[in-house]
Amino acid sequence: MKKLRKKIIFGVFLSATVVFMLTILFVGLILNLSEAQEADAMTEEIVKYGGEIPKITDPDFEEYNRTLDKKYFGDETVFRLRYFTVVYENGIAQTNLTHIASVNEEEAVSMADIVKLGQDETGYYHGYRYRISNNGNLIVFLDDYDNIEGQRQVMILLFFISIFFIVMITLVFRFLSKRIVKPFEENAKMQKQFVTDASHELKTPLAIISANAEVLAYKDGENEWINNITSQVTRVSELVNELLILNRLEEVEEITDIEPVNLSEKTNAVADSFVEIFNSKNASLVREIQPGVVLNGNPGQLERLLSVLIENASKYVSGNGEVKISLKKEIRFTRLTVFNTCEIDKDADYTQLFDRFYRPDGSRNSKTGGHGVGLSIAKRIVTLHNGSIEAVPFENGFCINVNLSNKLRNR
Repeated sequence: MKKLRKKIIFGVFLSATVVFMLTILFVGLILNLSEAQEADAMTEEIVKYGGEIPKITDPDFEEYNRTLDKKYFGDETVFRLRYFTVVYENGIAQTNLTHIASVNEEEAVSMADIVKLGQDETGYYHGYRYRISNNGNLIVFLDDYDNIEGQRQVMILLFFISIFFIVMITLVFRFLSKRIVKPFEENAKMQKQFVTDASHELKTPLAIISANAEVLAYKDGENEWINNITSQVTRVSELVNELLILNRLEEVEEITDIEPVNLSEKTNAVADSFVEIFNSKNASLVREIQPGVVLNGNPGQLERLLSVLIENASKYVSGNGEVKISLKKEIRFTRLTVFNTCEIDKDADYTQLFDRFYRPDGSRNSKTGGHGVGLSIAKRIVTLHNGSIEAVPFENGFCINVNLSNKLRNR
C-alpha cells in the first residue's frame, strides 16, 4: 500500500503541476495578446496622424480625442506615450525623437532599417512595438518596455504562487492519502487473509482424500479413477502451496536475509533438475551462463524464481524444440533470459501474463499443467529485488527477460 500511496500522491502532484502550468501559460498568452492589441491601437493612431499626435492647441485635437478607442486610451494616456518615428523620403531616413530620450538618431535609423527588411507590418523589436505604414515610408516605434517588464513580473509572481499551491496541495493530499488508501488496504488484507485461511482449510481435506486414495489403491489396486483422484489432488495441493507462497511474498515490503548469491551456480543447478523433462520432449537445452555472476539477494527467493521460469519453459516448449537460458552481468543489472520454442497464441495479451491465474492458452485443463500463479510469484520476487520482468513473444517461441538490480544492499 505504500507504493499505492506514493503513486496517488505523485498523480496529484503531477495533475496540480500540469493544471497550474497550463493556467500560467494561458494567462501569459492573454496578457501578451492584450498588451499587443493596446500597443497596436496606439501605433495605429500615431501612423494615422502622420507620426505626430495632435497637441491640445492643434485644431485636430478635439476630433482626435473624440475618435480615440477608450478601451485602450485614457484621458492622460496619449501624453505619457514614449515613441519615435522614422520617415523615408527618396531613400533618406528622417527621425522624430521629440517624444523619447533614450534613443539617438543613429540607433533609430538602424532599428528602422532592420524592421523594414522584415515582412511583418507590426511586431516587437527590443522592447519596442513597431508599425509600418501602408506605403512603407513611415515606421513608428512605441516604447513598450515597462508594460513588458510588468507582464514579466506578473508571470514570475504567478509562477511562485503556483509552486506554493502545488506544494500545499501535495502536502495536504499526502496527509489525507492515509485515509483514502485505508479502505483499499483493509480490503487487500481481508483478501490475503481469506486466501491464507482458505488454503489452510483446504490442506486437511486434500490430505484426507490423498490418504484415502492411497488406501484404496493398496486394497483394490490402482485403477483409472484412483489415479485421476490422486492426480487432481496433487494439482490442487500445488495450487494451494503456490497461493500461500504468493500471499506471503505480497505481505513483504522489503526482502530480508540478503546475502551474496552465486547466480551462475544456482541457474546451472536448477537447469540440471529439468534435463529429464527436456529429454522426454526431445528438446535441446542451450546454456549461455556467464560464470561467477554473484548477486546480493535472498537465496531461497532467487532459486524459486529460476525454478518458476525454467519450469514454465519445460511445460510449454514444443517437441524437438529448444530451451535457451542466458545469464549475463551488466553494469547496472544482471540480465536473465529464458527462451523456449512453442506455438504462439496471437490473440493472447502477453502484458497480463504475470497476473494471477492468467493463462495464454486460455485453458484450465491439465494439458500443460500449471495454474497461472507461478509467473505472478516470479514477478513479485523480481520486484522485491528492485528488478523488472517482461514477456516477449516471437514467431517461433516465447522469451522472458529479467533484470535484477546489482545495487541491492544488505539490510
